[in-house]
Amino acid sequence: MEEFGIKEGDTLFLEIKENSICIKPKIEEKSLRANIEDAEAKFNHLVRLVISYYLAGYSSMAVRVYSDEQRRAVAFAVDLLVGAEIMEDTGDKLLIEIFLDVERFEIDSILEKLFNITFSMLKDLKAVVANLDRATCSTILTREDEVDKLHFLVLRLLNYSGDRGIISAVDAMNYRSVVRTLERISDHISQMSEATLNLERGYGELGEMIEALEGMFRRAMVCFFKNDRKIAEEVLEDVEDFTNRILKYYEKIAELEVVQLMNLKTILDSVSRVAGYSADIAEVVINKSVY
Repeated sequence: MEEFGIKEGDTLFLEIKENSICIKPKIEEKSLRANIEDAEAKFNHLVRLVISYYLAGYSSMAVRVYSDEQRRAVAFAVDLLVGAEIMEDTGDKLLIEIFLDVERFEIDSILEKLFNITFSMLKDLKAVVANLDRATCSTILTREDEVDKLHFLVLRLLNYSGDRGIISAVDAMNYRSVVRTLERISDHISQMSEATLNLERGYGELGEMIEALEGMFRRAMVCFFKNDRKIAEEVLEDVEDFTNRILKYYEKIAELEVVQLMNLKTILDSVSRVAGYSADIAEVVINKSVY
């Protein structure tokens, strides 16, 4: 045990897997602190910078702000990050503290929550498109913010686990790919929801296509959680057939007036992308099976 730095009285964690049990010591963390100062930073640049330090595992950030735009950027970034709070504001400097015990979180559990929210968005989109249910659109957009938060949380957990050898580099890469895919899917669902607001009526057949898309997306995630190559192969076949269905629907709406056509095309383009992302998740499972 001394070889691994474990001594009597140390706290240990058990990670139970399908065919093994991994014993891990509790690692005393060094508090990482960052000083951020860039007088020329625009809104989006400063948001990305704060998020980057969060993902890298920093527990404290002192941000010098030179304008109201930079102040709003910091507040916006903090709202996107689980466990982040602005603890001190001295006018020209904001102190961000990250209150996050990463050992309390399980990557699979957070990833499942991320999927459940994204799937609920897609499920509600079906009613929005088929029945022109405008009231539901706002709830879909709100849930996208929750997806963003969990997406960044999982990426931070993956960086933490990868740096400490808790998760293999290959597994971390696969998880990171799926997490980012889920975030992109939620973006496309939001885009479809917004495009629906400009439609004059509901489109039942398009709603049926989204229902079929639900099934492919759900099965893609099931095969990832279960590591089931057979289901993954089936998803890839279904996506190929579904792509042909999308092409036929493009032809069907070609004669509609311009505004309706453009909004329906926006929806169909995103439907196609979500189907493609479902195939990407299935391919991750197939690639995992050869390791």
